[in-house]
Amino acid sequence: MVKISPEPAKRQELIDILLTVKGPALATSGCRSCSVYEEYDETAVVYLELWDTEAEMKQHIRSPLYSRLLEAVELSVNSPEITYYTIEKAAGIELIGEVRNSNV
Repeated sequence: MVKISPEPAKRQELIDILLTVKGPALATSGCRSCSVYEEYDETAVVYLELWDTEAEMKQHIRSPLYSRLLEAVELSVNSPEITYYTIEKAAGIELIGEVRNSNV
């Protein structure tokens, strides 16, 4: 789950980037669902993916497609909320660096 708070002038740009990630992510083996939500009373946009396995999720995090999601995160005016839930634990932004910098 990624919650991004862009400045108002960048909101549509953010949504457009997330939508370009959504379709290809859904077409990826192991991706169960992918959604983009706009919060009604805030400026935040929430991007949510659900993967069959942790291994498939980590493979996606290493992909060029995921780099587009990381570009979208850069549009946040404050620290984005990034949370990964698994059956075993919840992880945050540190999981991106761990996965992208390893061959596991």
